[in-house]
Amino acid sequence: MIPTSVRFRPVRKSWQIGALVCAMILTVAYATAQPSESWPLELDAVRAAPDSHKVLFENSFVRVLEVSIAPGTKEPMHHHRWPSLFLSLEAGGVSEGWRYFDKNGKVTQEQPRSVTPVRTTPTWSVSWMEPEGLHALENLETPAQARQRVPQPGMIRVEIKTRP
Repeated sequence: MIPTSVRFRPVRKSWQIGALVCAMILTVAYATAQPSESWPLELDAVRAAPDSHKVLFENSFVRVLEVSIAPGTKEPMHHHRWPSLFLSLEAGGVSEGWRYFDKNGKVTQEQPRSVTPVRTTPTWSVSWMEPEGLHALENLETPAQARQRVPQPGMIRVEIKTRP
């Protein structure tokens, strides 16, 4: 499922508050993480959809991914076996549309391309996600449309691994 977002407005020392909240969430998630043996490794996001999931950092506790789907592309079916935090920096402007496909290849969610006011100060969107079963996303934006807008950074997914 696509995450439900919580938006944080920039305030003095907001990064410290955000870091504290993230640390508390990670502590709870780590303590309650489920075993990953029942998730086929060949369908792990990094293996099955390497063009849209790049590992930025990994150790025995977390895996940090940059998630970015090229315009006009549908990524291969994959899963995320660990709970995670999903972060995106939102600056407004044009955002690509997308389709979410379930394990059977059926479209279960769709968001059309949209335009929102440009923000002088971007805001972080942070969402909690439970382990996510087999799915795929499609970026509905065309390459021509992508060339006409300001490039956006990829989203960050911090997966909390089971106990090492």
